[in-house]
Amino acid sequence: MNLSTLGEFGLIARLQQTLAQRPGVRCGIGDDAAILESLSAPIVTCDALVEQIHFRLDWTTLRDLGWKAMAVNISDIAAMGGTPVAAFVALALPQDFAVEQIEELYAGMEEAAAAFAFTIAGGDTTKSPGPMLLSITLIGNATQPVLRSGAQIGDILLVTRTLGDAAAALVALEKGLAVPDELLWRHHKPMPRLREMHTALTIENAVHAALDLSDGLAGDAAHIARASNVTLEIETAALPISASCRAIAATMQKNVFDWALAGGEDYELLLCVAPCKADAVRAAIENGGTPCTIIGRVISQGKVPVMLLDKGTHKPAPGGFAHF
Repeated sequence: MNLSTLGEFGLIARLQQTLAQRPGVRCGIGDDAAILESLSAPIVTCDALVEQIHFRLDWTTLRDLGWKAMAVNISDIAAMGGTPVAAFVALALPQDFAVEQIEELYAGMEEAAAAFAFTIAGGDTTKSPGPMLLSITLIGNATQPVLRSGAQIGDILLVTRTLGDAAAALVALEKGLAVPDELLWRHHKPMPRLREMHTALTIENAVHAALDLSDGLAGDAAHIARASNVTLEIETAALPISASCRAIAATMQKNVFDWALAGGEDYELLLCVAPCKADAVRAAIENGGTPCTIIGRVISQGKVPVMLLDKGTHKPAPGGFAHF
């Protein structure tokens, strides 16, 4: 069915039947605005995905796209130690977009909402003369938010799981190469590290600063360094890189560390942890099933935000992904 046949209000009524309302939201889709329960420390994030820039529908499903659009926002909430409560979805769609396609997209978003126990509480849908645009605002709650500005000299750097997988998958897709399922999964359906962050925060006064790795380790680490006025030292040889990522890099004759440092879309956590508690934080995260690796430390207050320690030699780290 074409969207113009059903109409905007018909679409809203149809979506109301499939989207669950969960604790934290008093009134969701159906009124002029949503009503949330009182939040002690609200935090808000917003991410937009644009067709042909962030995704291509010829190699991703709408359901996976819906999950990913939610996941990148959940990842921001997780990095600050928060819990997601309510999401608001803005869609700009081409004229020929079918109602069934919108429902498939929302099915992916609702899958993420159910997995992380929050509500899709509202939004807007409009016609676009150009590519598809999907923008999500996610409201969460964090009683003790973790900021980028809290890193301290001597802190140990921890990173969850592996780096470079999503970037490797994207490059392989662009080249028309076969991509292992585990890499496709990391590109199409990233897993926000909400549980891992909450686990780390159970260890009192352990995590001083954190962020999620959306634009590449080197560039994102520099955000912490500048906010905290410190220098982060990253040991290149310690970076956790999967065998599949290394295999793709070898096939394409690429330097796998370029993907790990600057590839982007990992959506893993980078944590700055008190040195006396680093082993406890790592063990706690790994006990939940997610690998966690020590990759460096906070070394000084310096002009260079991130230094790579490579075979005993220091060199400035490359920048991460930037839109402009």
